Amino acid sequence: MIQTPRLQLLSCSLQHFEWLLQGNDVLAGMLGINVPEHWTEYPEMVLVAYDKLRNNPSMLGWFFYLVIHEEDQCLIGAGGFKGKPDANGMVEIGYEIAPDYRDQGYGSELALGLIGFAFGHSYIQRVIAHTEEDYNASVKILQKAGMHFVGAVKDQEDDRLWQWEITREHFETINKEK
Repeated sequence: MIQTPRLQLLSCSLQHFEWLLQGNDVLAGMLGINVPEHWTEYPEMVLVAYDKLRNNPSMLGWFFYLVIHEEDQCLIGAGGFKGKPDANGMVEIGYEIAPDYRDQGYGSELALGLIGFAFGHSYIQRVIAHTEEDYNASVKILQKAGMHFVGAVKDQEDDRLWQWEITREHFETINKEK
């Protein structure tokens, strides 16, 4: 689990996915939290992520996290890594916060929690993220988390995205200043 000031990031095991696939009420009962109907805008990702982890259990910890608002004891989103770090010590983050909890700093807190977790491993040198090619809320979240714009790239579907990154050196510098 990754703990931030207001959030708990729970690494989603196969058991957690199985509870989710049985329904939000099953996950809520098993974890003792509230799981609103629209905690994610991408419910189809749950089955895809479950299959991915089932086929590669070594991804646990470097994959999918449930985002729990500590005070409300409520599932408010998902985030994590798109897989284990590569040979160069690079890992990619992704995240979403439920609409009712947006514009309150939770996205930045989530991103910072993931980045801090990553750099807590000495072999991680760089954390990246991708956004749509637009100055939107995700861009602001990444900027608040200390990431900087690298450039435009194309994804596997040939869509243009913006790439963001933070290096270990930059992360350590900004955290010394705090």
